[in-house]
Amino acid sequence: MKIDVIGIGPGSLDYLLPAANMAIHECDIIIGGKRNLQIFKHLSKEFYEFGSDLEGLYQYINSNYEARKVGVIVSGDPGFYSLLNFLVRRFGKEKLNVIPGISSFQYLYAKLGKPWQQHLIASMHGREFDMVKSLYDYKGIFLLTDEKSSPSTIAKILIESGLEGCNMIVGENLSYEEERILAGKPEIFIDKRFDSLSVVVIEKDEVGI
Repeated sequence: MKIDVIGIGPGSLDYLLPAANMAIHECDIIIGGKRNLQIFKHLSKEFYEFGSDLEGLYQYINSNYEARKVGVIVSGDPGFYSLLNFLVRRFGKEKLNVIPGISSFQYLYAKLGKPWQQHLIASMHGREFDMVKSLYDYKGIFLLTDEKSSPSTIAKILIESGLEGCNMIVGENLSYEEERILAGKPEIFIDKRFDSLSVVVIEKDEVGI
């Protein structure tokens, strides 16, 4: 029996694709992070909350997937900085059924009414990324953030690099009731606090860079 890897979109059920919804309802076990699992607590399913223990996750899936239908739910799209790489390495792609979802960058650019094909889509969530260098090659950048590489930290890097003329857009809790989207120059974000998994768009000032 294949393991479903299901993209659930930015978070609101309004943006859950029909194919993903169907797959979730057909699963016996739903695996995911705490916030993602909360969305589906109304279902009569067995839930396994995943933290940072990748080996424990592997052992749990491996001991269940042949006898019961297992679904691993991930935010956004499985192909965009999710557990998919790990699951492919441990199980092989032939044992996975991947169902796409709407990514956070798709959602945010749609809300902004902006195209994203000329922007670099990248991540600073648990990884190093030279956004300053990339700004010279692209019209803009979309970034996943974390507590270390927060919007405030990104704003400071831009200012210290002489890129204070860039425009920043920060999206927090996208698609949830508490959604917040703020735009402005980096200086206004220096002292602002956001959720640890916020996203950032940086658009360079054509005159200043």
